[in-house]
Amino acid sequence: MTGTALSLFDKDSFLRAFKSSNDPSSHIEIKSEKKFGLSEDHFIVCRNCGNRITTPESIISVNGEHTYSFTNPEGFTFEIGCFSAADGCYVYGEPAMEHTWFNGFKWNFSVCSSCLIHLGWHYERGEEHFFGLVLGLLADTSTTH
Repeated sequence: MTGTALSLFDKDSFLRAFKSSNDPSSHIEIKSEKKFGLSEDHFIVCRNCGNRITTPESIISVNGEHTYSFTNPEGFTFEIGCFSAADGCYVYGEPAMEHTWFNGFKWNFSVCSSCLIHLGWHYERGEEHFFGLVLGLLADTSTTH
């Protein structure tokens, strides 16, 4: 399936870096972001294989932002979007606190349940959880038909 990067997101927000303190006990606020005027057959899919990963209804903001740009310890930069659910992902690996991008949240890997490409990370803290998915690895079905 061909397509463009998710068109639902403000390009300026890609430039915003995560601005949280390094205090692991700092508060993380997670809110739903409702998108109106979307059809029921609108999905966010794996750019590699077209597998349905999530929906626009699962878009959330974490600390007031949906998108973040992070650089890992190896120097790779990722632009991610936050989602409350990603039914098209498998989560694997032991949750780790090391190098977390969201203070107080453990992370493990999220891969496409169809082609197994790494799509991002699953974050959890107690009962709270969300997905941080690499936006460049996703496509929006509203722009691919």
